[in-house]
Amino acid sequence: MRGPRRWSPNPKLLLVFLWASLSLGLCSCSGGSGSGDSGGGTAGPGGTPAEPTLSPDTPMIFFADVEAGATTGGPSNQGAPISIFGKGFGATRGSSKVTIGGVEVAAYLVWGQGNAHNPMLDMVVVQPGLHVTGGVIEITVEGKKSNEDFTFTVLPGARVLYVASSGSDSSNLSCAEASPCKTISHAAITVANPGDVVLVRGPSLDEGEVWIREVNGDSGISGAPKVIKTYPGEAVTLPNGSRPVILEANYITVSGFQFQNGKSVNGGGVTNKGNKIIDCTFSGEIGYDAIGTHGDDHLLAGNVCDLDGATTGTQGHCYYISHGKNLQLLWNVAKGSWPGYGIHIYDQRRAIPDFKREIHDVVVEGNVLRGSDERSGMIIAIDDEGGYGNNIDNITVRNNVFTGNNHHGFLIAGTAKITNIKIYSNTFYQNGRQGLHISGTANNIQGVEIKNNLFDITTNSWCTSNCGWFSQSHFEVISATGIVADRNGYLPGPPATPGATDANPVMGTILFENPALDDWRVKAGGATIDQGGLVPVGHDFRGVPRPQGSGHDIGAFERGPMDP
Repeated sequence: MRGPRRWSPNPKLLLVFLWASLSLGLCSCSGGSGSGDSGGGTAGPGGTPAEPTLSPDTPMIFFADVEAGATTGGPSNQGAPISIFGKGFGATRGSSKVTIGGVEVAAYLVWGQGNAHNPMLDMVVVQPGLHVTGGVIEITVEGKKSNEDFTFTVLPGARVLYVASSGSDSSNLSCAEASPCKTISHAAITVANPGDVVLVRGPSLDEGEVWIREVNGDSGISGAPKVIKTYPGEAVTLPNGSRPVILEANYITVSGFQFQNGKSVNGGGVTNKGNKIIDCTFSGEIGYDAIGTHGDDHLLAGNVCDLDGATTGTQGHCYYISHGKNLQLLWNVAKGSWPGYGIHIYDQRRAIPDFKREIHDVVVEGNVLRGSDERSGMIIAIDDEGGYGNNIDNITVRNNVFTGNNHHGFLIAGTAKITNIKIYSNTFYQNGRQGLHISGTANNIQGVEIKNNLFDITTNSWCTSNCGWFSQSHFEVISATGIVADRNGYLPGPPATPGATDANPVMGTILFENPALDDWRVKAGGATIDQGGLVPVGHDFRGVPRPQGSGHDIGAFERGPMDP
């Protein structure tokens, strides 16, 4: 299957590539983008910001796991359970409601605040019922309506199937609630059709390898994915760590599971597309990754990777992204103690002969990346030993928090072409040596925008491995062209940015609310509030519309009137 390679610096050359064997992997999204821009406008001194389209306390939907399905079947015969993730939903439902195409849903199964596996997200689970005919999904909380970026399509003939450890696969072609199937493999491959939802009952399903393959006709289709998710309100663990879930298929969604003992997900091969891995947790000691993918149009959203180590050393990563385009990594968490990267975006020659490897059009938003023992929170890199023209282009990294990593929050490096990297409105809080490091060869890295980011490189003890490889600085640039840095915040000042100059650095008193409790908001009166420049980031880490004052705040959080 794979033996991915990884970037590793050399103390003599400062930045060199040490890679190992092969690799594979990735995940993405479809439909409207919960990370899309709403509001926004000209910001910073002298600018006139546009009015945000949503108020600070308006609910915001970031993503959902079911885009199409049945309006009958499922719990109480009300249709496919749809899990909706975002912020501002409220701890209890009260008078709040969910509508689809303007029609209120038939059933509310789960409603909560901070109740997703990523505790920074709210989750609501609803069923459409017969009266829904499809359309925009909208949540209304205290009279305020959410964004309208996601839809649900009714699929006549679609079903809700069931899996439970007490069930049976023998001659079972219905996977009914009263007679569930025993394995995900049987339900998803033998029984499910595109558009069906497979509900897995808890508390545990000790199933071995789950291998869903396009070559065997196991895929969903565009507009009608196969969805494999946990039964609403039940925790379902998959503890068999020696056997992964392999999605060598198209349009498969996996949602809500707790992968234990290093059990992992291979999210797609090089020709696959449209897979989603949502609201899952990964624990234990991984191999090369917790989630790894190749392919196009994948979504990784709301997952939590909380590790105890990696059997492959610094080649073991939480989220391993390779060859593909139109990919989204939204509101995931990488934490714990492991030697690799939180997000590892990389590809290279993998065979002789091979084909041109490209990673294009990626959005990385709302993630918290911390705790890498020997590397960094995130890396973007590419190599091209065969001269195929391998390249990375158009990556947007916005509204993320990078904190407590050994070397850097974020590293960009490689020997092949890397272009058009946009680094907007992130918070880099106390990484071991640097917030950001950019190091190319012969100016292969071209066109990096570093704007409205908050760099706190206060002396700390996070770096414990090979700390002499890098100087302590806010960010550093080596052998790259077209670097634009503007209106970033620096703590402590003055800016330490070897190889680059910030056109309008922002310094002064910057205090955080409570980073020990994962609250990286800048306190009222902070020097970075309203001081950001014009960037296309319409909301912050929490979904709060930007701007809330005379300009965008610097960093991942926008302070508004609802903040203390």
